[in-house]
Amino acid sequence: MKVASYEDRYIRVNGRQIRYWAEGEGPPLILVHGLAASLEYWQCNIAALATQYRVYALDLLGFGRSDKEIEDFSLSYAASFLAQFMDALGIERAHLAGNSLGGVVCAQTAVQFPERVASLVLVGSAGFGRELNPLLRLWSVPVVGDLVFRVFQMAFPLARRWAFDDPGCVDDEWLASVVAVLRTPGLRENTLKVARKGVDLRGQREAMFRSLHRELGGADVPTLIVWGSHDVVVPLSHAYTAQRLIPNSEMRVMERCGHVPQVERPEEFNRLVQDFLATIPVL
Repeated sequence: MKVASYEDRYIRVNGRQIRYWAEGEGPPLILVHGLAASLEYWQCNIAALATQYRVYALDLLGFGRSDKEIEDFSLSYAASFLAQFMDALGIERAHLAGNSLGGVVCAQTAVQFPERVASLVLVGSAGFGRELNPLLRLWSVPVVGDLVFRVFQMAFPLARRWAFDDPGCVDDEWLASVVAVLRTPGLRENTLKVARKGVDLRGQREAMFRSLHRELGGADVPTLIVWGSHDVVVPLSHAYTAQRLIPNSEMRVMERCGHVPQVERPEEFNRLVQDFLATIPVL
């Protein structure tokens, strides 16, 4: 699977340098990556989605090649940052799509700034259940978590089955670029800081997400929930919880697929998103 390349752009958001890619014309669509990830995780999707939308993929503050200095992390903090990113680019309202951590950040943005969000696409999203992969739970343990994440950084090219049901699906050049970003200075510290806010040895800290769940119940944002049937990071059961919590939602399960379906099965994923967004009134 060969993927297109895009020009790195940078914009100052609340005094910090944020890397992003932008492509296409039309209503804005913002793509948000997961924990310890980067905008490269949307590299297989931008070209297809940019045929109808102005697509932005960004490195969240503290991750990828954006500035690494983050404050005390919270969902409210992350949603405010995403709104500030939109302000910096002059985007009043956008479709938001997020994978894993990016999913729950997008969901929080929708309830915190409802006037800014036209629709949501939640892909293997965090925030909808207790159970989590044991590796993520270990990251929450001081000292042990640091050691485990160091090993993860070095072993990821060999341990990519953690994210993909079919580890042979990814292009070697793309994988090399992802590994290079995964090993950038400061990423480990920020990943562990964020993980320890929302995760303990038993799984996700449910208290962190209770307010979001209540507010999503009263939200009217059209939402597409996409999950891999073989997601070993965030189990499929969380998708059904999300569907129950979000009134105006629909769910699609991608069979034989892991935690990042937008990378593992991009053509199918792109069609699902395009079909869903086609039902949303023009911004």
